[in-house]
Amino acid sequence: MSTPRELAARDEATKILRLTNGDVLKAFQMVQGQLGVLVLRTQVLLSLCGIVITVTGFSGRAIASTSTMARLCIAAGIFVVLAAAATAIWGVLRLRWITQELRDDPLDTITAVLLVRMRKSRFLGVALALFVSGFALYVSAIAQLLIAAHP
Repeated sequence: MSTPRELAARDEATKILRLTNGDVLKAFQMVQGQLGVLVLRTQVLLSLCGIVITVTGFSGRAIASTSTMARLCIAAGIFVVLAAAATAIWGVLRLRWITQELRDDPLDTITAVLLVRMRKSRFLGVALALFVSGFALYVSAIAQLLIAAHP
């Protein structure tokens, strides 16, 4: 029995093959391009994570000296941002060639690759949610530093 996700992937694969007039290579390349977009967006997310971690190295001590709450926010924020990076690396950037998904039936092949894309998309979504949460904690700590500053 197929899951709703598998049924959705099969339906999308059917539509892609129809869109490409049954050209399996063109359909395969279309989904491959979508996987490339996921990788690019993941690289942007990892760059943002790197910036947050780097800035923390330079100014984290000053922010943390503001208050206990600022220390908790910056520490929690940096760990959540790290979790975002780890999720993105493990879930999206982990290498598996889509040619490993080749099947005898073209519809099955495109469906299998779409399921890979869906799984990687979910991981990127989780990583983005973690990043936004961690960044919010980080910004809260910075706001506390600014509020505590005396003119």
